[in-house]
Amino acid sequence: MSQEPSISLIICTYNRAEYLSDSLNTLIQSARGRSVEILVIDNNSSDNTRKVCQEYSAKTEKTGDDLALHYVLETNQGLSFARNRGIEEANAPVIIFLDDDITVPSSFTDSWLSFFADHPEARAAGGKIHVQFDDPRPKWMSDFLLPLLGHHDHGDSIKPYSNRNYPFGGNMAFKAGIFDEYGTFNTELGRIGSDLKASEEKEFFRRLQQDGVKIYFVPKALLYHRVNKSRLTKDYIRRQAVGLGQSIALQMKRKPGSRKITTIFKEVGKWAATIALFIFYSFKLQGSKGVMLLKFRYWILQGISSLNRT
Repeated sequence: MSQEPSISLIICTYNRAEYLSDSLNTLIQSARGRSVEILVIDNNSSDNTRKVCQEYSAKTEKTGDDLALHYVLETNQGLSFARNRGIEEANAPVIIFLDDDITVPSSFTDSWLSFFADHPEARAAGGKIHVQFDDPRPKWMSDFLLPLLGHHDHGDSIKPYSNRNYPFGGNMAFKAGIFDEYGTFNTELGRIGSDLKASEEKEFFRRLQQDGVKIYFVPKALLYHRVNKSRLTKDYIRRQAVGLGQSIALQMKRKPGSRKITTIFKEVGKWAATIALFIFYSFKLQGSKGVMLLKFRYWILQGISSLNRT
């Protein structure tokens, strides 16, 4: 790379070499001809992730343009550790975090570059994510469960997120200096191997919002999150829900009493909404969708209880 990159695209990965190869292929096509670095943070994969990265790194070197791909091994297990390592390794003033199982349109990189050029005041943002099903969608999966698979869409206009709404971790962007001011991702939260704890990006975005930092939704920065049959099982949804509940419990432990009560009331409200949806789907003769939503809410409660017992 003949000059400093204008943007760092960071993919944190764990044993997803097959998907990673497709992700890098579309990402490189989108970034080609731009001053961009792609960082793949390997979080102790046991498959051929390193080989895939070496092959694509060699391809980018042959192009002779200002696109570079670097492989980094992070041995501390956990998504938050991998993201924080990406922050350390990044050389660009703008950092974009991406999942390892995505495809992007050719306009993706330009969309992010254009946004930050047109909005120099922006320090944090999130892009649109649509789900791409590689296998048939189960009948019991309602639209309300799609965010568990990465779906994230707030319309077609650039706008600040409302209070307590945040980008999804699979397509989020930051000015690099923001981490010097607000710290990095909480390593007690986030996925650790097959343990599906969550909320590490939410916790970080809350820090920003509490200090008045605007976080923008960028609809043109669209990508597709691929979902195969392994994520279309009830057990996967259960593990997601339990992990979410455990993350809620971890955050509650640090909150003062009044905020804990607020969180409890929110969970009660979500139960009420879930029961209403169960009745709605029952009337539409789609009872399996309503039952699954009730199970999902129950599994979150199990996650909260399991961590509180320990």
